[in-house]
Amino acid sequence: MLKINPLIDLFFTDQPWEKRAELIAACGYRYVETWRGSDPAELKSMNGNGVELISIVMNFATQADIAPINPKNQKAFLEHIDRMADNALAAGCTQGIVTAGQQVPSMSYQAQRKSLVEALSEAGNLVADRGFKLNLEPLNTEVDHAGYMLWSPGDAVAVAKETGCANVKILYDIYHMTIMAGNQTAFLRENMDWIGHFHVAGVPGRHEPHEGETNYPFLLREIEKCGYQGYIGLEYMPLLPSRESLRITAEYFGL
Repeated sequence: MLKINPLIDLFFTDQPWEKRAELIAACGYRYVETWRGSDPAELKSMNGNGVELISIVMNFATQADIAPINPKNQKAFLEHIDRMADNALAAGCTQGIVTAGQQVPSMSYQAQRKSLVEALSEAGNLVADRGFKLNLEPLNTEVDHAGYMLWSPGDAVAVAKETGCANVKILYDIYHMTIMAGNQTAFLRENMDWIGHFHVAGVPGRHEPHEGETNYPFLLREIEKCGYQGYIGLEYMPLLPSRESLRITAEYFGL
């Protein structure tokens, strides 16, 4: 059975982390992830009360001073990844999401891509002996992330391959890739071995998955047929109250 995890930052937002974890567990979910990662104590508070913390965000696309697409940032990027991995591991979490960063106007795409491969290769090797995994995320540039460097899922897979690191894969966000690429079934069948994590949300709007154009039950069946063993994150902005939203999503996904 597929392992579905809410993003704890987006549900029961009037409650502290420990209570959010408890309420999410009461909805039938056993895993959560977070956008956070700089505070180990905060991460530990999410890992318990019936749920397991399975992923954090290592860096944000807007953090230009540590963006791996700029070779000037490599030292700072690696120090940051090293620290964030330790924070996650202290809370029992063994993977994190890496963003490429906003385009650097003075650099060509190929120069930025070369820097990304080199930085990710160094980062992958840096955390490998700790059993930590990195998932590179392509994002949509049409709606949410104008100017982001990496939008192509195919190029994201190519970058992951070129790092030479078994612990570097991609985060495939079905919401983002519905907007940018389409033809998702064929891509998933051909590249599942290079996908380390999934995100889902409804298109358009980034709300509940059942409210949108994407046939999620079909795609989830395909993902399961491909033998995917990882997690699928609910990274959507709920329009419904949290408990009702999570219940309806579980029913829609056939959980």
